[in-house]
Amino acid sequence: MYIQWWILFSFNILLAAGIMLTYIGRRSQRGPFESEIPAPSFRTLVIVPAKGVDYGFDDNLISLKSQGYSNYELLAVVDSEEDPAVDVLKNVGVNYIKSMDVCDRCSGKVRAIYSALLKYPDFECYVVADSDILAGKTWLESLLKPLGDPSIGASTTFPIFYPEGGFWSKFKMFWGLVGQSMMESGLTRFVWGGSMAFRKELLDDDSLKEFSQSISDDISILRIVKRKGLKVSYVPEARPEIHSEDGFSSFMEWSNRQTAFSIYSTDRTFQFGMIYYVASIYLMVSSIVLGVFVDGLFFVFLFPYLFNTINSLRKVPVKVWYFPALTLILPYVYVWNLMSGVTRRRVVWRGNSYSLSRE
Repeated sequence: MYIQWWILFSFNILLAAGIMLTYIGRRSQRGPFESEIPAPSFRTLVIVPAKGVDYGFDDNLISLKSQGYSNYELLAVVDSEEDPAVDVLKNVGVNYIKSMDVCDRCSGKVRAIYSALLKYPDFECYVVADSDILAGKTWLESLLKPLGDPSIGASTTFPIFYPEGGFWSKFKMFWGLVGQSMMESGLTRFVWGGSMAFRKELLDDDSLKEFSQSISDDISILRIVKRKGLKVSYVPEARPEIHSEDGFSSFMEWSNRQTAFSIYSTDRTFQFGMIYYVASIYLMVSSIVLGVFVDGLFFVFLFPYLFNTINSLRKVPVKVWYFPALTLILPYVYVWNLMSGVTRRRVVWRGNSYSLSRE
């Protein structure tokens, strides 16, 4: 090879090493909480904001009612008695309240959580659960366990997406591994509102007021935790399942919205994501092009892609024969999500439109 190709080869070595070290570094940072002490017996309220009927809604509610942790109560919050969720809540036997008109700028989910916090202020811990999660028997105990450490402000996890549909439903399953990877690193860890727990004292009067004016419950909790100098604990043992049927349009709307909220939470999401995934795309494309037209030695730089593909297949609950194609297009889709998210000023969420302005 000519000297310029050797220079490029050396550059690709450094890039491939950086990508692999980033992955290894994430795996070494499961979370700040590593203790094996038993979970404290906090008196806990599990709040389920409910609007409409999600896929498997009744099974999801039953899983939340059937936790192995005994010292808790389950409460759903709806906007009106006419909501379709009410009939399911009654059939399954889950207590519910109507959300109160207690905030102007907040989202419907924040209003629901805030209403529950105001109506039931005497619990030691609060847990927020999305209505689309199917929780394992130890989900609640696992989430509460880190809160025995006073340096932990909130504990959270990230779901396993279980496909009930075709290609894009299965692609969502692999896309979800991006969120798991972000959770594994302290640089990109966030609070996922589908399963988050915090002690009562986290939301003092000022913090509760701040929370009540937010559009995103998890972003608000994350900011409060950071401002108080506390940590977020990632609890992979608490991962619930989310079963869904997705086509192209529903997946893209969902993934763009999720990414927009992540960027709204912290600019690191956009910065880290663009660097990592653009570098991955470059390394993949250059390996193939240079391997074909310059020297077959360049094919060695496909190793990070092959490593990630095999590791991703190990993590997902459903194996598909075309999984290499799913992991191949994932970086391109995620770059699109990032570009869409960083330019988005409003999102539509459960029928309502919300501003992402930081002002």
